[in-house]
Amino acid sequence: MAALMSACVKQPEPPKQIRFSILGDSYSTFEGYVHPETNDVYPFDSIGVTNVEQMWWHKVAVEKGWILDINNSFSGSLVCNFNYANYYGPHSFLHRMDDLGQPDVIFIFGATNDACAHDGDNVPVVPLGNDVFSDWTEDQLCTFRPALSYLFDNLQQRCPNAELYFLLDMNLGSNGIDADRRDAFIGSIHRIANHYNVKCIDLEGIKKSHWHPNAEGHGIIAKQVLDFLEAEAI
Repeated sequence: MAALMSACVKQPEPPKQIRFSILGDSYSTFEGYVHPETNDVYPFDSIGVTNVEQMWWHKVAVEKGWILDINNSFSGSLVCNFNYANYYGPHSFLHRMDDLGQPDVIFIFGATNDACAHDGDNVPVVPLGNDVFSDWTEDQLCTFRPALSYLFDNLQQRCPNAELYFLLDMNLGSNGIDADRRDAFIGSIHRIANHYNVKCIDLEGIKKSHWHPNAEGHGIIAKQVLDFLEAEAI
């Protein structure tokens, strides 16, 4: 009788393993670990990142026991559709946001190229634009603020059960832009993320070589992401 009753007791289901996706730029690329595989990747081996285990997102996945669903990162890409260098417009975050799988968590790591893209005279070329939260035009989506709003709005509609986190390199100025432009981008990201209730992870002190996180820098990113997630009890 005891054995029969034990067999009838419903056993608790194991906790669901969280799947995460990344929508990013060169900071998150690694050869052989991007989707589609034709996405441009940054040659991190030239600055000492020679193993995928050194990447920030891999460290987060191992520590949390999460599974990477899709890493749709493209080196040099902008959030907005501005066709920088007559190449990056078709590869913007907006053009790639539909291809992220079915994740529980989405990390959005970008804006560096929007802030820092410049012409031959070192003049920034991507317009900030104005805050626009609906009825976006194609011209507006070629500017940063409307594009970021459009991105958040669409991701929340397409992945309503996913948690969105925007990873923000607070030292955008290290890529050669002036303080006013850096502050304008940072303030815009915080304001728009708050409007959509997207959590923003502000990253400080990233160690870099050639304007990209080196091995130590990826470790710094991972630790701050993990600390934020722990504080959020995730």
